[in-house]
Order: sequence, then C-alpha cells, then structure tokens
Amino acid sequence: MIRNIKIGFLSLMLVAVVTVASPAQDVPLVYDTEHSGAEFAAPVLPTYDQLPIVRPLPDPFAWSDGSGRSTEFNDWSRRRSEIKAEIEHYGIGKKPPRPDDIAATFDDGTLTVTVTENGETLTLTAKVNLPEGDGPFPAVIGVGFGSGSLPPGIFASRKIAMIPFNFAQVMSHTQKRGQEPINRLYPDQISIGAYSAWPWGISRIIDGLELVEDELPIDRKHLAVTGCSFAGKMALFAGALDERIALTIAQESGGGGAAAWRVSETLGNVETLGKTSRAWFTEDMFRFSNSVEKLPYDHHELMAMIAPRALLVLGNPDYEWLADPSGYVSCRAAHQVWKTFGIPDRFGFSIVGNHPHCRLPENQRPEVEAFVDKFLLDKMDVDTSVTKHPFEDVEHEFWYDGWSTGTSTFPMPDATDVESIDVEVESAKHGSDWRVHSDPQASGGNYLTVRSGQNSPQAAPAGESAAVSIPFTVTRDARYYVFARVNCPSPDDDSFWIKIDDGAFTAANGLGTTGWEWTKLADVSLESGDHTLTMAYREDGALLDRIFITTYPLGPTALETAGVASEKSLKAAVGDRFKIGVGVSHQVIRDPEDAALIRRHFQILTPENCMKPQGIHPEEDRWEFGPTDQFADFVRKNDLEMVGHCLVWAKDDRTDPWMMEEAGQPVSREKLLQRIESHIHTVVGRYADVATMWDVVNEAIGDSDAGMLRDSVYSRTTGIDFIVTAFKAARAADPDALLIYNDYNGHKPDKRTKLLELLTKLKAAGAPVDAYGMQGHFELGDNSLAELRETFDALRELEIQVVVSELDIDVVKRGRWWAEGGKYRDELGSYDPYKDGMPPEIQQQMTDQYVELFTLFDEYSDVIARVSFWNLHDGQSWLNDFPWKRVNHPLLFDRDRRPKPAFHAVYDLLAGSKR
Repeated sequence: MIRNIKIGFLSLMLVAVVTVASPAQDVPLVYDTEHSGAEFAAPVLPTYDQLPIVRPLPDPFAWSDGSGRSTEFNDWSRRRSEIKAEIEHYGIGKKPPRPDDIAATFDDGTLTVTVTENGETLTLTAKVNLPEGDGPFPAVIGVGFGSGSLPPGIFASRKIAMIPFNFAQVMSHTQKRGQEPINRLYPDQISIGAYSAWPWGISRIIDGLELVEDELPIDRKHLAVTGCSFAGKMALFAGALDERIALTIAQESGGGGAAAWRVSETLGNVETLGKTSRAWFTEDMFRFSNSVEKLPYDHHELMAMIAPRALLVLGNPDYEWLADPSGYVSCRAAHQVWKTFGIPDRFGFSIVGNHPHCRLPENQRPEVEAFVDKFLLDKMDVDTSVTKHPFEDVEHEFWYDGWSTGTSTFPMPDATDVESIDVEVESAKHGSDWRVHSDPQASGGNYLTVRSGQNSPQAAPAGESAAVSIPFTVTRDARYYVFARVNCPSPDDDSFWIKIDDGAFTAANGLGTTGWEWTKLADVSLESGDHTLTMAYREDGALLDRIFITTYPLGPTALETAGVASEKSLKAAVGDRFKIGVGVSHQVIRDPEDAALIRRHFQILTPENCMKPQGIHPEEDRWEFGPTDQFADFVRKNDLEMVGHCLVWAKDDRTDPWMMEEAGQPVSREKLLQRIESHIHTVVGRYADVATMWDVVNEAIGDSDAGMLRDSVYSRTTGIDFIVTAFKAARAADPDALLIYNDYNGHKPDKRTKLLELLTKLKAAGAPVDAYGMQGHFELGDNSLAELRETFDALRELEIQVVVSELDIDVVKRGRWWAEGGKYRDELGSYDPYKDGMPPEIQQQMTDQYVELFTLFDEYSDVIARVSFWNLHDGQSWLNDFPWKRVNHPLLFDRDRRPKPAFHAVYDLLAGSKR
C-alpha cells in the first residue's frame, strides 16, 4: 500500500521572558575550583520513558524540573550544574571527582601525577615545554601534543607553556569497558564513556600543576585546552567540566562535539548520535539513536557550560562527516548564553574550508591568536568578535528563537504543503531472499526480513532476489528525507543497502533500535516525477516494516505527534454535542508541539493556575497579568475559546492575606464583598472578549457533615452572599458568558444533597448560575455511572447545565492517602507501580472506563455544555505529584504526546455516532 500525503509548515508564535543579566565586569573569566556548583543537589533525572519530546534545541536557562527559567547570572552556577548532571547521566557517565590521594612531581621537565583510589594507582606523565624566563607562564594543555593540532609557534612566540595530554594513560581511543587504566581506580564506573574519563585525566593534570607550583611556574589563572577531531570533542568536554580552564579551543570536533544531535539528524552523511563511537559515550546514550528529541540536553548546552569562560570553535566544512552546518546552528544557539550575560566576545566560531583536516589554515590563524592574546595574556583590547562561516543559507533561528527571543518559528506541520509517501514494504516488490513475517507490533501486522544466513556487509548483493523495489512519485523539485520503521536489535543486525534510481548503493548502518522505531536512512535532492527506492539486505537480523519519504526533515514521528499523520481529531469526532477542551499551564502553550496538539483536538482552553486569585492578584494594589495575557493571546491567535478559571476560590489556604484582613483585623462583610466585586470587575473586564465561560466560584461546599458551605473567610463573613455577589458581578461584566459553580465529588450522594441545596438557594437569591462544573477527577475502577446519572437528572430538573471541567482517571489510585488518618502515607510515598509504563490490563481498564464515561456524556449531551481534560498529556498531569510523587498515566495522550488506546476508543465511539 502506498499513500501520498501533503502537509505543511506552520510557524507558531510563543512568548518567553528574555532578559540580560550581569554586566561583563561582574562576570569571572575563570574559577579556582573544578566545579563551582558542586554544592547544588542533582536535578530529578527522568527515565527514558518519562522524558518528553523536545524537537527544538532545549532552553539552556530552563530549570530541569520545568518550574521556570532564569537568565540571571547569579543562577547560572546552579543551572550549569543541572546541565552537567544531565550530560553525565544520559550521555557520558559521571566524571569522578578529585581524589583524596593525589601526588605530583616535576623532574627533568616532566610532570608526573599519581592518583590512588581503591588501592590502585594510575600515573599520568607530561613533558612540559616551558618558555625561558622566570614565569609564571600561561599554559595550554594539548591533546596528544603540547599545542594539540594547532601550530606550536602560536604559543611559543608568546611564552606560553605547552603541556601534552596522553589520553591513553587514562583510557584508550577504542576502550574495552572494564579493562582501561581508569577502571582499576573506579571499578563501579566501568560504564563511563571516554568523554568522562579523558576530561578527568586533564583535571588531574591541572591538580598536578597546583601541587608542584613551587617547582613549575605555571599561571593557573590562564590555562587553555585544545584538540582536534575526536580530541576536539575531548577539549570541549574538558573545558565544560573543569572551570579552572580559562580558554577552550575545540578544533573540528564534529558530531558529539560542537554539532547538535538534533540538527545533525536533518543532514546527510554526518556523525549522528547513532553513528558516533560507542567507546566515547555510555551504552545507554544509544537508546536515543532514533529519538534524539527525547534527549533532555543538546550540545549547544555542552558549549554553554563553558560560559562565562572563553570558547573558540573551529570548523572545516570540506568534511561532510563533521556536520558543520549543525555545528554552526549549535554555535549560534550557544552564543545566546554569552550574549545574555553581556560577554559576547568570550565566544567565537570560525568555520573555514579549503584545508586538510586538523591543519589550521593561515586565514583561520588570526582568530586563534586573538583568543590566545585576550584570554591567556590579558590583552583585553583585542577583538574576539568572531563569527566566520559559509552558511548564509542555513536557517538557524527557528532551532532556538523560542527561548532566545520569546517567539518560536520552529516548523510545525499542518495539512497543506509538505509531501510524503508512505509504503507498507510487504506490499512492495521483493525478491525471493526476503520473507514476510507476522508481528502484531508491526504496522499492518507484517514485516519483511531476509532469510537467515544472508549477509553482505562489504558490498550490496547483486540480483533481483536480494532487493526490495519501491517505486514512488514526487510532485516538486525538493530535498526528500527517507525514513524506515525497523527493528534492529543489535550492532550486528542494524543495516541495509539503499539507493535511489540509478545511483550507487550506500550502507545505511548503525540503525540500532529498541523494538520497532522510525530511523532516518538518507536524504536526497529529487526532481519532480517518478523515482525508485531500492533496498538490499546487508545483515540478516534487520527487520523492515515501513518506508516513509517526505519533505519534512523531522520525519514521520514528528508528523504523527502533531496529529498530521493521522486524520483523527477529537473535536471533529465530538461535533456539536458539547465543547471539548483542556486545562493547561500557561507554560505549555510555549511548546510548539503542545500547541499543535491543542489546535488539532480542542476548542476551549482553561488556564491551569495563572488566572487563579493568588496568581493574578497577589496584593490588593498589585496585579500579575503577564502569564494570563500570554495565554489569552494564544487563544485569540488560534481562534479558540477560553474558560476563566477561577474568580473566587473559597478556601482560606487559596486566598491571600490581603483579601482576608482589614486594618490588622478580620475583614468585614462589606469590605470582603467589595473586594470580590472589584476583583471580578477587573479580571472579567480584561478577558471578556476571549473567555466564553467563567468558573465564578470554586469549591465552596464543605466535605464534612457540618453545614452546607466549607468553613472559610468567605462563608464565616458573608454566608452564601459572597457567591451571590460573585455571580452577579460576573454577569454584569460579561452578560453573554456561561457562568459556572465548580466543585469536586458533587455526584456523591452526601455532597450532591448539599450541591442541589446550594444551587437552589442561589437561584432563589437571584444569582445567575448557568452551570455546575463537575471536576471529574476519577480513579481507576471508580464506578460512578449511576451516581452521575442521578446528578445529571437532578440538574436538568433545576435547569442547570453541566460542565465536566477537569477530567482525568488516576490509575495509581490516591484514595488511601487520606484513609484512617493518613496511616498509609509513608508506605504510599514510595509506591510507584507504573513507573515503567502501564500493564496491558490497566491500560484496558482505563480505556473501558473512558468509553463508559463518554457514552454517558453523549447520552446527556443536551445538558452537558463542555468536557475538559485536566492537562494535555500524561507527562504534564498534576497526578504525577499529587498527593505524592509517582508516574501516572491518567489522560488520552502519553508522555510523547501520542494517542493512547483510550483516545482511539473514545474517538471511535464519538465518530461512530457522530452528530
């Protein structure tokens, strides 16, 4: 089966806070310690399955826990320590700290450093090239040679000492895990990659310089590190992980160095995450080979770790493998950090061609000398504003402008202009060496693989029997990206031969996956017309399911996440029964993929927190409109509706002191009602053009047996009158909106009695209550259908509409948290049964429960005005943290924004009986 799909880009406008921090004179050039942020606690490091998809380059200023961001320099040490923890955890392994037992000598021009840990000793030696004179001298630590791959004369002519680093004394270039020198010292860290081990060795050389300072006159305030190619990566990691290095010069470092993994995935034959050396990183990092968008950092942040110290990146675009277009984008993004701190001249990049690999050309030498003069010799009048490159046509801003300028232009697809061809390979012409097998996880239930024993790693096998032939047609002259859905379980079973038309076969190797995953095979410029993709076997364990050829560089997973690859839309299935909505944080709308998901499935948005009284009106004379204004602007620009949530929250712990007090005494009835009216007049008046519904009063009914209303400053001071006043004020400010009383558990018999009593009294008092907002925070197995039906019938009798305002299903049930005076809380605090995903039987129970609920909602659609979910996808749900921290799965979309079985079941139910 072959399908042609045309889809297009949409630039999404987002808002973020961008500020400039400390002036340059307050920002240090170097530090006395290896890691100045060592005292900060490590951030929470989610499991692979818990990590969200982030397709643009991640925000280097955003806290790892998602609580916000800071561009203040005083916060940078903490944020830098978070980036370090992420890079170590997901990429290279934890760099061991400075050992307690370390000694050094300097004899006959040789620095010798001995490190002892766990009864084992490792020795590092370096022949120091020391200038004539008394010193102290600045120094450069060069990988392999004293100046790395840079001309030694640059340093010798300036009386800069040169110290070679022999990396093999720590770990070999092609490490054998557990058998390297460093492994003897740290036998519990044999999983670390070379880019953790080698920087550790460079740091120990610096320790040695400190220990022999009386014999070896080195100015440790002016240390540099440099290297080229794999050693360029080494220099970059060393500079990032040791703040005693004043200047880092990373030469032609390529993928795994300056280049960003995310950007490299959109290029051709370059060093991507899946193709880099496994010896250099942890094995665990390669889980991200086909999902780099789940990696919580990227290498612009590795470079940013060097800030506020100096960094010069050198490139060579003649070598495609180095991925210099990606390095260029990454440098542009990283430079924003130095710019934010007011020190843009401490970062530079020079990408110059027409010279051999790792040989500095004359036209690149001036920038190297400038950085050396300024940051090793303190010649502060030297110009180091270097941004030399040949990539005028490379778009870079959309990768990072969401956090650098506040407006993201990252390309998100809609349904108009990108062309794709989707092929089920078992339906394509395939030779007799190929077999069709069944797997329920494969698309369509079938896949192709070559007969066992058929391997051809050196050259593509000849003849039609070895080939899979896929003819396709494109309608434009454009660059197309070829993706395959494959299952490649090991490095010996992870490749195919491919060619387009009459071109030569090339190996698509290193496709290792965890189960069935999409992976990029190639990209190629095509003219409009007919073409043929030919694939041949290379390794007999590689399984092939599907081919996707597209002009969208991020491929089918990105299209599916945005809802484009599927025609299903929740709001389309709901039709005109009721409005379908979602409650989200004001920060969620800044993410282009979240925004695309919202636009596809929902009509009406509820701001989760920013409009609540404590958020928008923290003091009587102070308002915080910014987040809500951003939220409302997003709603307007995307032709959506908004729920104003909420105007009065009838709980003392959700009410600021200024509302509760008057001249140091409890607030009077008159003043409280006046303040409520004033607050509502201001908020409703500001957003009446975009809000079509208002949660006027929230949670006023008591949970205990004592009385109808919850004990609060509002009920104690005014009785029911604060609710009447609030509704009348809201109606006066917005005559056309649906006005809602919002609460939880109103369908439970005891609370339903109070709810109906309250609504009856409010109507009698002239309060214009249009609807009851049933929050709908259900638990798995919560069989409430009969109670819900009775409640809806009673509300229909009162001529009160229903809004399902905060729908979710807690699969890690929370009820026991409050049982028997909280006696189970210690036990539940560590209860996290589905941290690795929901078992199939739990998934099915949740699916069945959602279907039952929406069947009921469909039946009562004459009464129900809206159904809103509370949070967009599982990763954003409040139930991951309330009432204890656990991994929850309560919504229709998973942490990668993919529709779950419950989504498909609800969609099919609604679409099958569409009105």
